[in-house]
Amino acid sequence: MDNEKVYAMRFGKIYPLLTAKAEKKGRTQAEVNQIISWLTGYDEEQIESAARNETTYGDFFRNAPEPNPDRKLIKGVVCGVRVEEIEEPLMQEIRYLDKLIDELAKGKSMDKILRSGQEHSVKEKPKTIEEYIKQQPKQAQPYLRQINETIQSALPDAIQKISWSMPTYWKRHNLIHFAASKNHVGLYPGPAAVEYFADKLREYKTSKGAIQFPYSKPLPTQLIAEIAKWCGTTLNDDTP
Repeated sequence: MDNEKVYAMRFGKIYPLLTAKAEKKGRTQAEVNQIISWLTGYDEEQIESAARNETTYGDFFRNAPEPNPDRKLIKGVVCGVRVEEIEEPLMQEIRYLDKLIDELAKGKSMDKILRSGQEHSVKEKPKTIEEYIKQQPKQAQPYLRQINETIQSALPDAIQKISWSMPTYWKRHNLIHFAASKNHVGLYPGPAAVEYFADKLREYKTSKGAIQFPYSKPLPTQLIAEIAKWCGTTLNDDTP
């Protein structure tokens, strides 16, 4: 199914399916809520409220109050893909939940599902973009600083923050994200931007909303600046 269709589905439609999957295997709704709370930071009342109203699945994760940094410890295959390799940040958040509910239905104990007792390779959650950069491998740091300086120059009025555990530029809403991966820097300007700049991105690997700039090549800073400016102008033409 197309990612955008998944994001547009009502949380109130999907939540009962997750619960039913667990209950069919003898688990409970309380355990499902505990998993969702651990993953996103919502409390049980907020989960139930989102299930009753018109909250979309995408917005449920976009507005998560406190995504757990230890969710990065979640690994394995769900829906035919490895969750740790999903490039689209929002879809990765959704698949984290799918993976945890799968583990619940397969009989895993809650302490293992919630990664209790695992060696926590996840570092303290960064509060600034510079803190994020300093936590990344040395190979990635100069690329991250260059891409950050490029976006900062292109979007001087945007607020810098950490959102979805990634460096983010924000003005009324998130405009653009970037993050380090094993072999590349990922730029996340959203599906509309990737489609708009498709001709200029032919030599780079892209997916819906994401662009990969490999460490083996110089960063195309002029193109990154164009994309950032487009996001700042086009996205802020919308009603917040």
